[in-house]
Amino acid sequence: MSEGPFKKINNGVIVERFGDLFKSTFISRPNRFIVNVMQDGNIIKAHLHDPGRLEELLIPGNEILIRKLKGIKTDYSVTFIKNNNVYTLNDARFHSKIASLFLKPGYRSEVTVKDSRIDFLYGNYYIEVKSCTFVKDGIAMFPDAVSKRATHHMETLMNLVKEGHKAYVLFLIFNENAKSFMPNMKRDKVFSNKFYEAINSGVKMKYMVFGVKNKNVFYKDNIYLSD
Repeated sequence: MSEGPFKKINNGVIVERFGDLFKSTFISRPNRFIVNVMQDGNIIKAHLHDPGRLEELLIPGNEILIRKLKGIKTDYSVTFIKNNNVYTLNDARFHSKIASLFLKPGYRSEVTVKDSRIDFLYGNYYIEVKSCTFVKDGIAMFPDAVSKRATHHMETLMNLVKEGHKAYVLFLIFNENAKSFMPNMKRDKVFSNKFYEAINSGVKMKYMVFGVKNKNVFYKDNIYLSD
């Protein structure tokens, strides 16, 4: 067995399956977690479990696939959003589950480290998971809005490395058009600088691309940091 926390999964493997999905069109986003959509001639509310800005996706008239999921204020939840010729997964509740499929047995989830919570711990490896759907000219970029939380996670992982631990940031890129990755300096300069500082400090980065086909999310490939 190779060293490190990750196990090999072949390209094309389905990592999440969805049943009945309903096609709708985006109308508006009255707050961070609610969108108004048109479905079968009716305006309905759907829960959006994605705190990102998503301004490239949430365009009036754009296609959104929703599923039945009763909540406090809605009966539907956003699952996929169309982005040009592909769909992106926009539900953060699936990120840890998908990431865990690539970890070797024996990991722990939701590990508290001082004032941070890191997604996974495997042996001496701390692993934080971040998701990305924003792709421009084939380059996946994170974050799509200022993320103090992501910056703080980078600082936590850097400190863990200084203490003798090992650390990874696993970027799950839910846009199959991604060919390479870079931090989004235009949207969050502080995080982007901390990202490169973390690399220089010994924090490792892993970038995995996923696509959507026939209501299934599949693993496509690993990509690398853009020059």
